[in-house]
Amino acid sequence: MSRTEKKFDAVAMMRSIRDAISAQIQGMTLEEELAWLAAQDLQDPLLKRLRDRAQQADPADVRFASGR
Repeated sequence: MSRTEKKFDAVAMMRSIRDAISAQIQGMTLEEELAWLAAQDLQDPLLKRLRDRAQQADPADVRFASGR
């Protein structure tokens, strides 16, 4: 059985992006995180819908769901 070399590693990319975002929002309050998210220019329609839902959510519900 021959091994093929990966041309794209989705897991490594996801981890890299997650780490970069975590560094940007580290220490922010929930309200600051929501403002940061609202300021992002999103091209993906799904991400836009998720952002809009997060902005409409009651902060108490979001804190409970995220374990904060």
